Amino acid sequence: MRNAVLLIIMSSVFVWAQTSPLSPEQRATFHGRQSEAVEPFRIVGNIYYVGARNIASYLITTPEGHIMIDTGTKEMHDVIRTNVEKLGFKLQDIKILLSGHAHFDHVQGHAAMKRLTGAKVMAIGEDARALEAGADLSPLGDEGWEPVKVDRVLKDGDTVMLGGTTLRAVLTPGHTPGCTTWTTGVEEKRRPYSVVFQACGGPNAGVKLIGNSKFPRLVENTLRTFQVQETLKPDIYLPMHPETYFAGKVERIKAGETPHPLFDPDAYTKLISETEANFQKRVQEERAKAIRIQ
Repeated sequence: MRNAVLLIIMSSVFVWAQTSPLSPEQRATFHGRQSEAVEPFRIVGNIYYVGARNIASYLITTPEGHIMIDTGTKEMHDVIRTNVEKLGFKLQDIKILLSGHAHFDHVQGHAAMKRLTGAKVMAIGEDARALEAGADLSPLGDEGWEPVKVDRVLKDGDTVMLGGTTLRAVLTPGHTPGCTTWTTGVEEKRRPYSVVFQACGGPNAGVKLIGNSKFPRLVENTLRTFQVQETLKPDIYLPMHPETYFAGKVERIKAGETPHPLFDPDAYTKLISETEANFQKRVQEERAKAIRIQ
């Protein structure tokens, strides 16, 4: 039996290593440099950064407990634990675990964090299924994670509420089938800000877009996602790989600079426009290649 289990595990590793467009070097970067510890800080209102160098984990605090978005890679578990405690919060007060999308670099710590805190895991449809399966069911098809029970399966437009804070789940598939753009509102110095947690763009580079047998509507769904995202228009957006975005701004945020260093009502629209343009270019290149082959 032990040999049979080992064979299954080895076969699974072989499959994603052969089918994923990520190279071993890229994967090592996620588990290495991108997962390195950085100092936590309050971003805006009741939203805090507790993640790593270039893989985000966001803590949203309330008087009735806290919400965490993303738990990162398995290497980030101790990073996040330390960061939450450094900020003066108790891990046991984390009541809800959310995710932007079910890829290993964002949900590999879910099971361990759920055990530690007793928090309820919530996710949309297909990504909820991926979390419970412990497998990447997206077009990327990369490494998995320890399976974790999903306590509440969400639908597009559902809200998650705790202690006066409300987050709305916007289904924006493409990057993963259940990729979720989270929206909320906060207040800073008596000024309200609309905030988007941006986790969903197009499928990873190297993923087949046209005629993908596992995801035949991949192009259609991704284009619809861009249309939905273009309507959001937040004051501030928070990415899941924030190193470049935060560069030069963290100290200004900590200093309480006004207006808020991340405030830019046009930035998210510009990001989505650029992401869509890049996606359209990939689609055109695939079509041109198909014509040449014919």
